[in-house]
Amino acid sequence: MIYLKPKVKTILLPPTVTPERLIAAGCGLPTAVHAIERAAITLGDRVAVQGSGPVGLNVAILALLSGAGQVIVIGDPANRLATARGFGVDETISVAETSPAERVERVKAMTGGRGADITIEATGVPAAVKEGMQMTRDGGRYVIVGQYTDAGEVSINPHTEINKKHLEIRGCWGSDFSHFYRMVQVLARHGERVGWEKMISRSYGLNEMDAALDDVAAGRVVKAVVRPRG
Repeated sequence: MIYLKPKVKTILLPPTVTPERLIAAGCGLPTAVHAIERAAITLGDRVAVQGSGPVGLNVAILALLSGAGQVIVIGDPANRLATARGFGVDETISVAETSPAERVERVKAMTGGRGADITIEATGVPAAVKEGMQMTRDGGRYVIVGQYTDAGEVSINPHTEINKKHLEIRGCWGSDFSHFYRMVQVLARHGERVGWEKMISRSYGLNEMDAALDDVAAGRVVKAVVRPRG
């Protein structure tokens, strides 16, 4: 039994949103809702997503639903990039197989030499911020959502990487109740078409918790679901 204090906000799941669909979207989707809100994508925008974890994958899905003309996902391991392609992204780039300079050049090549209109960082790696700024076009927008905790600093050149490019940078930290509410609405509206359940790689019993944690840490699964009753 769980006791909820008076005035605690709750959301009832519509009949069309199964527990599996909700947990597959997880906490990554409300964070992605916030990031997309900050990104202000317009129809036809070319969007680069740094990171292929749950937040990055959900950002890519929402970018497609927002009418992006092209979505590029940069990340690893291969199973997550395959999942991104399964959701319909246009291109994926492996971090393990490319250098930062190569990734920047590949994004530019994929966007007609200009760079992404909008780049969204969802890696949690400070060095990715400098790289993301460089792959965003002049006058483009860069949204930083992955730096949820203090993972360190990165050196940038304000003249060449911000001012000269007229680059717009927007921070995005976490999510609030409104993002959870909109998450449920998105799942109810687009759940059948998107199929968030594709993120679930394997289900585990309670006696397999150690294996589940090990598989997540090693990147062998995209999403691990624990079923308490087997």
